[in-house]
Amino acid sequence: MTATAKDLLGTWRLESWSLVYEDGRPPEFPLGPDAQGLIMYTADGHMAATLMKAGRPGAAPTSEADKAAAYAQSFAYSGRYEVSNGTVFHSIEIATNPALVGFRSTRHIQLDGEKLTLTGPDFTPGTSRTQRIV
Repeated sequence: MTATAKDLLGTWRLESWSLVYEDGRPPEFPLGPDAQGLIMYTADGHMAATLMKAGRPGAAPTSEADKAAAYAQSFAYSGRYEVSNGTVFHSIEIATNPALVGFRSTRHIQLDGEKLTLTGPDFTPGTSRTQRIV
């Protein structure tokens, strides 16, 4: 069965986010193997994704170094989405990484009961790696 926009509605809790290489290298986990996050899809066509490294300090960063570390240990974007032929397209409008604003990501949808897996090209063009979000 091909997934539809209705299948995505709601909030999904991150199990893992990895970069998988075509050449067989072991996958990388940009925010660690135990990263935390949520992705939300609304009925009116909006989405938001927020991820962070597990175990980050609870205090607000005050120094420039602390702010840089906090930025490097989290990732978020939001915008509009649409689903076509089992693929979801995220049109990014707001992002912690300003280079992603205006970017349209492609994620193939796999549903297995209550588990959603999204796979697609990395945000960096020309790389031989695929993002895998479970």
